[in-house]
Amino acid sequence: MAISSCSKSNSSSSSARILLANGCVGATATSLTVNGTNLPNAGSVAYLGNSGYQGIAPGNVTLNDMLNGVGSLGSLTATLSANASYSVFDCGTVLADSLVLITDNFPASDANNAFARLVNVSSDSTATSITAAVGNNVVGSNIAYGAASGFVQVTPGSYSITAFNVNKPGNVATLTELRS
Repeated sequence: MAISSCSKSNSSSSSARILLANGCVGATATSLTVNGTNLPNAGSVAYLGNSGYQGIAPGNVTLNDMLNGVGSLGSLTATLSANASYSVFDCGTVLADSLVLITDNFPASDANNAFARLVNVSSDSTATSITAAVGNNVVGSNIAYGAASGFVQVTPGSYSITAFNVNKPGNVATLTELRS
């Protein structure tokens, strides 16, 4: 499981924005190519890390996720729209990897807020077993494998955000800082 937090960028460019998040168990570092070209700042994304949003040309793309030093974990094709934001999640394990593209629909906000959501990247969980919270505010629950909750607006700061699998209490993911 993974918890992601993002800040909204009000870029006036006509590019699509894409981010790679590594939630693949056993993948110490992954990278992303877009139409065969390395995505800048996504050349070595550590497990449970992300590349941050980067602008790319909109249109038809082939995304390929690479396990650094080993080879391809998976690929997908998609059509990306101008001025839209997307997250590519590397899910599962290195032996059974899934690459998932999610359109990031941010709520209206000002620059003083951050967003958090729950993404289920755990291939051995059920949707009803996954929950995440920021303080007392539930960020997501009942999220199926390879899916994400909507973004929840929160005040930036230091939180202990925990996602847990009620069927496997020892499996916990924690994010400790949200930035605007």
